[in-house]
Amino acid sequence: MLTIYPPREELADLLVTGPFADALRVAIQVRGLSLERLQHRLRVRGAPISVTALSYWQSGRRRPERPESLMALAHLEDVLGVPEASLSRLLGPPRPRGRSRRRELSARAPWDGSGLILTAQHDRVDVASCGGVRGVRSRQVMQATSAGVDRWILCHESGSALPALTAVRSCRVGRVARERTNGVLVAELLFDEPISPGDSIAIEYELIYPHPTVEHSHFRRFAERVHDYVLEIKFQSPPATCEQFASGPAGTEMFGGARPAPIDTWGYAHAAALDFGPGLYGMRWTAPANASESSSQGA
Repeated sequence: MLTIYPPREELADLLVTGPFADALRVAIQVRGLSLERLQHRLRVRGAPISVTALSYWQSGRRRPERPESLMALAHLEDVLGVPEASLSRLLGPPRPRGRSRRRELSARAPWDGSGLILTAQHDRVDVASCGGVRGVRSRQVMQATSAGVDRWILCHESGSALPALTAVRSCRVGRVARERTNGVLVAELLFDEPISPGDSIAIEYELIYPHPTVEHSHFRRFAERVHDYVLEIKFQSPPATCEQFASGPAGTEMFGGARPAPIDTWGYAHAAALDFGPGLYGMRWTAPANASESSSQGA
């Protein structure tokens, strides 16, 4: 029996326009996994969620709102092969629960950061002599598309090592949920005051790891086109190799494949993309030959 799944082009459009339930349903169909298989894969990742909940999410009867559900959604995006936060950004404001909850929410903006368009992103990554990431400082410029937007939701997956989150400029850290098994951090970055449609805001935040990570790469997944993305890598010791890479929504390589990224005399490598997305853009490197030796000396 031949099963015909919706085209990937439809999924790409839904990840931009929504609604959440339709985008999730088509993403599941494109991936070709049953809800039972999705549940199994999420459980293996330490993010258990019921088949009933998954069914409700894709039908629109319910949506993920609790921190544990949002963490499961972050894993689900990875399992489905869609860009990071592409589904969570389609969520609307939490549904009111009870009279007091309704009054509270009526005076607040959408909590999930919807109503914002990311226009520019600048990441500066600090790499230890062993080749692992010590920390990342990020600057984001966003424009409001609806009234009363007062926060951005950060979803960060980093493996087993969870970083400490610090607000650097024009925001403060609100609620934070951490899932230590697979290293997922979900946090609110609250603005000083709500911004109006058409206005923009620039925020900065920093993620610092307790120990250098085992990953030798840094990348961003963009669900929508971003005007400019700049990625800087500061190496404590020059890596053996360093290259930049990019892929489209379906995972296909862009720009003819990976390209070498030279290291300047200050120990920096950088990559820049204009009007990029949707897709993935980043850099990867291999540690120097004496990395383990340097790591043990610096420990």
